[in-house]
Amino acid sequence: MVVIPVQQRDNVSNYQSLRSLFEKNITVNSISEVLATCNVSDDAQQIRDQMVFKDYDVIGVEENGMVIGYVLRDDLGEGTCKEYIYSFSPPELVSDSTPLLQTLFIFKNTERLFIIEGNRITKVVTLADLQKPPIRMLLFGVISLVEMHLYRIISEYFPEDSWKNQLTAKRTQLAEELFLQRKARNEAIQLSDCLQLCDKRDIVLNEQPLRELLGIESKSKGKDFFKKLEILRNNLAHSQDLNTQNSWNEMFSLIEQTEKILEECEKI
Repeated sequence: MVVIPVQQRDNVSNYQSLRSLFEKNITVNSISEVLATCNVSDDAQQIRDQMVFKDYDVIGVEENGMVIGYVLRDDLGEGTCKEYIYSFSPPELVSDSTPLLQTLFIFKNTERLFIIEGNRITKVVTLADLQKPPIRMLLFGVISLVEMHLYRIISEYFPEDSWKNQLTAKRTQLAEELFLQRKARNEAIQLSDCLQLCDKRDIVLNEQPLRELLGIESKSKGKDFFKKLEILRNNLAHSQDLNTQNSWNEMFSLIEQTEKILEECEKI
């Protein structure tokens, strides 16, 4: 649950500011690895053995000092690496300044990305690299911003804690108990500060006008979206594999949906 201090309630950072932070300061380079290489004339089986030893799935292939393509470990057999080379395709190539968020969406159409620095291909990013801390920071920031916006919207649309009518008595009681615990620690909070993501979800989804403003087609689709978002948030918080519950493409789609909802939040 994201807690917003009282003095910041009217100053929730907008999504564009958060995205700008990652675009300017954290790029695809932050999760990349140096691309190991072999020569086109190298023995393919020997290169495969080296790749197994170093746990490489892909390495670049050089000819006359330039990387001209790549080979995949599982393809290599008898002969030279030249016989197994793949040429780089446009969807696989990105600049070293490509924003981290954009990188996620590019992965919808490829299993790996090769990074161009200047006029040379020097690094590689695979799906495994999407488990690294910079990606986790980005995703947790995006999900936190969803909670912040939901808090703001609930505060505006349900004055004087009138949102209680949207929750079960048990969920309201849990919020009130947390509120009393935190007040005892002299925290300057309101009852709505003690709502969890599932509570904010239910409050918003129970109001058709709010669902429409957020571009959520139905209550059931909204619940499905927030359930997946909560699972992702929990995996991030507990350093679990990001792809435990869903395929990578489903996760990419989830982040795209989150982007759209955040953009609608900005308009409210």
